[in-house]
Amino acid sequence: MSSTQDLAGALRRRAVKAALDEPSVVGGDWRQAVVDTVQATTVTTTEGVIARRMDTYTGAAAGDLIAVTVASSGSWLAWGRLTDGGVAIGEVVAARKTASTSRASTTTLTADPHLSVTVSPGTYCIDACLMYDGDAAADLKLSWAPPAGTTGAWWPGGADSSVAAQASLPRWGALSDIGVSSLPVGAIGAGTIVTCRPVGTAVVTTGGAFALTWAQQTTSTTPTILRGQSTLQLRRIA
Repeated sequence: MSSTQDLAGALRRRAVKAALDEPSVVGGDWRQAVVDTVQATTVTTTEGVIARRMDTYTGAAAGDLIAVTVASSGSWLAWGRLTDGGVAIGEVVAARKTASTSRASTTTLTADPHLSVTVSPGTYCIDACLMYDGDAAADLKLSWAPPAGTTGAWWPGGADSSVAAQASLPRWGALSDIGVSSLPVGAIGAGTIVTCRPVGTAVVTTGGAFALTWAQQTTSTTPTILRGQSTLQLRRIA
């Protein structure tokens, strides 16, 4: 084959590649891209493509691996993140107690056998509904066992530990050191079921199990019982 034919072949291949890269030639297409910067309504990829964000693409951030599509006119659209196998923004992970758990004569916080979920790095809203009963002198002490490095704040959403009857003395104190300190909520007697609704925010930096931990606030031989059908939900918001 002559050098002239070699050159012609190379030029033909280059022309084909250029045509395939031109939206007006090939029509619409989609591909993966990595976000470099985020604007009010658009993102700019590391390749320099400016793409309009879909309304569903919330919480855009540099480093996101996204799907982008291009029209034959050359306009780009950012559909949103591609999953990394973790919890997606907007997704809820939840757990339900399938049976009651009793703990007596202990103030040592221990993870609940049912109320644990697996999370990936991100920011989550916590929302739990806990039904319990126990000795009025023992109460219920609550905390969390999140993955290492997790920060955040929470409120136990229940009665003060000095409560003596239902519908009295709500507790307003909160903590800004999730996974470190604990807060008690009141019990008013064995067999009298009351409820609390711990809520808060968790900023997770390392994926893993996120569990409710609990014990008696004051040791008692009368068990404190966390009842079946209690629930724990975490919704990722960023």
